[in-house]
Amino acid sequence: MVLFRGDIKCKSLQRRTSISVILPADNIHFLQDSEEIVPQPYKTLYLLHGLYGSDDIFLANTSIQKFAEDNGIAVVIPCGENSFYVDDKKAHRMYGEYVGQELLDITRNIFPLSHKREDTFIAGFSMGGYGAIRNGLKYHKNFSKIGMISSALITDEIANYSNDDNVLRSREFFESIFGNLNELKGSDMDPKALIENCVDIPDIFMACGVDDFLYGKNKDFYSYLKSKGIEATFIEDEGEHTWEFCDKFIKEFIKTLK
Repeated sequence: MVLFRGDIKCKSLQRRTSISVILPADNIHFLQDSEEIVPQPYKTLYLLHGLYGSDDIFLANTSIQKFAEDNGIAVVIPCGENSFYVDDKKAHRMYGEYVGQELLDITRNIFPLSHKREDTFIAGFSMGGYGAIRNGLKYHKNFSKIGMISSALITDEIANYSNDDNVLRSREFFESIFGNLNELKGSDMDPKALIENCVDIPDIFMACGVDDFLYGKNKDFYSYLKSKGIEATFIEDEGEHTWEFCDKFIKEFIKTLK
């Protein structure tokens, strides 16, 4: 397993930004005196972190390197700041365009990654789970599977928020990301609206702990998918909004990518 960490320059953000890349290369087992060769180009998971995170946070809090090694896939982890992976045209912070298209172009030019839709996946935890469904649907021609772990599916309710010192409850904070919250429903930042307009919906995998404060929102979205006749996997399990839960179910999602 090979780990790269570094900076790339991207048009979508008009600046340099950091990424972490895990490659299933040099998979040598010294004690067994054996080596596994994963055929190139590699299947690739684009993995999105949550609020307050960065590209290194999965490396610190999950066993993602071991999961990638065991399943022979590459993992690309971008830095999304607190953007919810949507586009801010005024500030030229086009995080949706970045993770949905430009990041794929850049990493495929640098690393031996597959260009095939069936080999390309997007997933995330919390804010990253929202980013995965939003951009997995908006850029559905690029991704064949979407993984949503404890997803921050909050777009139905944030228009009702008032100002609050806590970022998670702050209307001003969410307005800085999504713009006019009264115009959010039905836009390309509304996952339900994207479902309505997507002609080739990727496979959807969802997991959320029953004690997670986002559980009700995840269950509602799964019910919405079923009402539209869309098959999806939704796993409810013991757990809260924790890295332990994320670690367990990122692994379960990766198992489906073989």
